Amino acid sequence: MDKSNNIPTFTPPEAPTFTPPAAPTFTPPANAQRSGNSCYYHENEPAVARCASCGKPLCQDCVDTYQVNDGEYAGQPLCYDCCKELVAENVKELKKQRIKIIAMYLFTLLGMAVGGIIGSLIGIPFPFLLIPIFVGGCLWGFIVNFFRLVGASIKAMMKDFSIATFLGCIIGIIIGLFKAIYIAIVGTIKKLFYYTKHLIKTSGFIRSDSRALREMDDYMEYTLVRSQNVGVDLATLMNEDSQLFNNSYARNVMENGEEKAEATIRGYVTSINENGEIIRSFAA
Repeated sequence: MDKSNNIPTFTPPEAPTFTPPAAPTFTPPANAQRSGNSCYYHENEPAVARCASCGKPLCQDCVDTYQVNDGEYAGQPLCYDCCKELVAENVKELKKQRIKIIAMYLFTLLGMAVGGIIGSLIGIPFPFLLIPIFVGGCLWGFIVNFFRLVGASIKAMMKDFSIATFLGCIIGIIIGLFKAIYIAIVGTIKKLFYYTKHLIKTSGFIRSDSRALREMDDYMEYTLVRSQNVGVDLATLMNEDSQLFNNSYARNVMENGEEKAEATIRGYVTSINENGEIIRSFAA
């Protein structure tokens, strides 16, 4: 009898695998249920007010940190989420504003280029070529001002034609032409200066508000971690792979102290308010 089929076989066990734990992430509580007597974000802190926008109960620290100085909620407490939403809206409006400024800037430069090409084609030498270049940057204004300035002379000639009114019309056209050229040149220079200044400022505000958003995230993460780890020193919470390892606000506290770190976050909120006011007052 053949017993070869009954010979036992050996299957080695699979090599064990190790899956490292995922890095800790911060997600502000979105739907957590809080008692009306405790802060929506910091359940160990008593609520002293409610968000003027959504009604979340807020502790004193939240009330002091997230506020705006103008607009619908000026001087009223706002929660972290609503304040962050306002900042995000500021950034969105600033980006739209920057696109508008760039478009108007490019339109002006295009007009200057056309003016320079036309001037070159008719043979205007270089120093005087700057005249059609700058007139081209404000071409529509030049046309409007020219006809406005010579209109009275032309009407006078049409009403009572004579040698005197004809000569007066010619002189009026020449004077109007030079005045319109001067106005267009000055207008182009002003537009270039205006667009350059506001393009630089708007881009700076976008960077400032975007950084403020990150700082607000880090500050909220810091307060949540601290409230959930009462008695644990900050250095431990900032160890590698710990909850506050990459937290910029925690680093600021360690390097400069709590008071200066709080002043920094207040400064970011103040800059947000100022940038929002500039958005509303800007007219390109």
